[in-house]
Amino acid sequence: MDTTKYFEEYQNQLRDWQKKFFDAWMESLPTGTDGFKLPENMDRTIETQEQLVNNYLKAQETATKIALESQKQFWDGYFKLMRKVPTFSE
Repeated sequence: MDTTKYFEEYQNQLRDWQKKFFDAWMESLPTGTDGFKLPENMDRTIETQEQLVNNYLKAQETATKIALESQKQFWDGYFKLMRKVPTFSE
């Protein structure tokens, strides 16, 4: 796979994760008359948001590790291959 396409795919996936995270976050905010029970709803909202942020950060960390490991494997393979290519001296 072309490195540029790989990076673009990674960026698209990251953008999708961020959109899902913010959509879920906005849905967790209290609405309507129940939203006025501040102490109870605020605590629940904050806990939910904290869980969402922590889950999102774990997922982002995993995605970053996978991307870095893929790049490392790609370059390691490239350099191993280049060392095996016969050179012609004049």
